[in-house]
Amino acid sequence: MLVEAKIIEFLQSNASVGWIAFFKNFTMLASILGLVVFAIIIFCKDKKLSFWFILTFGFVALFNLCIKYIFKRPRPFDSYDYIFNFGNEKGYSMPSSHSAIAGMITVFICYLAFKYSKSIAIRVLTIIVMVLFTAMICLSRMVLGVHYLTDTIAGVAEGVLIGFASIKSYMEISKRIKVRPTE
Repeated sequence: MLVEAKIIEFLQSNASVGWIAFFKNFTMLASILGLVVFAIIIFCKDKKLSFWFILTFGFVALFNLCIKYIFKRPRPFDSYDYIFNFGNEKGYSMPSSHSAIAGMITVFICYLAFKYSKSIAIRVLTIIVMVLFTAMICLSRMVLGVHYLTDTIAGVAEGVLIGFASIKSYMEISKRIKVRPTE
């Protein structure tokens, strides 16, 4: 864990006030603000999927909270005096909820791109932008001193897995609803 703490120390020692402010604002895209922004984007293309997205968002948040209470890993700023809590967070560290949400959002937005665009360029660009989005969320959590690298990796893995499972469930349910005769 000392290596991870040194990563955070390096990131914080090279961060300006403006950089910290940028990451404080950017990280909000993987919170309630992100829920609203991405739900609207998804709603514009697929109303049913936007409802499913909101349910999945809530599930990821609750599931993540349960996992935090299993691991009970202290936050970096609680363990190391030289790490600052720029994110004003409390509670446990492992896994990162923001990273989990970012991973889940990435799966949904990429699914949307693949479902509605035949353009390989659009699909590839969407993947690149969303992977960068997720990486920036993970970086923001470390710059703000609230998560270790492994917290963010675990969070992304959790969010991506739940996102894929949710999309798969959505596709199965959508197929079954379409097959039923109308009354």
